[in-house]
Amino acid sequence: MRVALVGARGHGARHVENLLRLGHDGLATFVGVVDVADVGDVPVPSYPDLPSLAAELHPEVVVISSPPSTHRDLVLSAFALGCDVLVEKPALLSVTDFDEITAAAADRGLVCQVGFQSQGTGSYRRLCSLIGSGALGDISGIGAAGRWVRTDSYYERSAWAGRQGEDGTLVNPFAHALQNALLLADVEERTDIGVELELFRCRDTITADDTACVRVTADGAPPVVVATTLCASTSLPPVVLVHGSLGQAVWWYDDDRLTVNDHKMAVAAPVDLLENLIRHRQTGEPLVAPLAAARAFTSVVEACGKADVPLVPARRVTDRVVLDGIDEVVVRAAEKIATFTELGCGFGR
Repeated sequence: MRVALVGARGHGARHVENLLRLGHDGLATFVGVVDVADVGDVPVPSYPDLPSLAAELHPEVVVISSPPSTHRDLVLSAFALGCDVLVEKPALLSVTDFDEITAAAADRGLVCQVGFQSQGTGSYRRLCSLIGSGALGDISGIGAAGRWVRTDSYYERSAWAGRQGEDGTLVNPFAHALQNALLLADVEERTDIGVELELFRCRDTITADDTACVRVTADGAPPVVVATTLCASTSLPPVVLVHGSLGQAVWWYDDDRLTVNDHKMAVAAPVDLLENLIRHRQTGEPLVAPLAAARAFTSVVEACGKADVPLVPARRVTDRVVLDGIDEVVVRAAEKIATFTELGCGFGR
């Protein structure tokens, strides 16, 4: 399978490594990259745009790891070339673009996979099985908490970093927490969700949030609350909590680790998203992270791009800012399925 990569720097460097691995294993041929800047010692030809690459190298699959605002046009360009796509999250920034891409894929008989790699973990599949079998009882809520430290350099890495509409804790760094919670609540394809947002920024140099809470509700589904910050005092692995009448599941998706009522669960090996896409083309294997399963996520992304993001006071510590008390607050929100305001936080509305 001939694969091209758009965006070989930043997160794209991980795709370079994966493509080289797949090439070594004989599963894919890494034919070339598209990038506007020098990609260093990547051992394949580099092109300024996708059509010029395709004219010479004829890819069958395109991996897109470029800035979020470029995704729509690049996916459509790949589709026009007859290529299936793996696009990084956030795949699209509006529901209108989501519907357009979905229709274009259906018209051409092509597919779009989104780079939610935690959906390929064994812990995610095991947790879905536990919920589906009733092992956790009736699910009363899905919570998620993300607490990371990010320094000034995090916002200097690219022009779109910290820009509302393309970035923000729910949109980018903790996008997996949000998407995973929506999937576990089984609202990922719903069009009738309610979205309550509380977004804040502790830096006057950015327009996107660095601290956020969202509650997503839908008729007949458990409520979802995701609370996140990049202004924590200490970085800890993000966690998803599933509250059931027969117990609680705790899932550290970055670590592929799952416990139920404090008992560690055995999990299967992870599935690589690009390998899964290639097998889908070859054998019809179901996609692990299809675009269709990101509709609710895209609705939240669009809402984040339009919401008010007030500046709140925080404490500067050398090259970072700390919002005192936020570490505990995001965990309480996930545990209580409550918003910042409902928890009585001083920076809440």
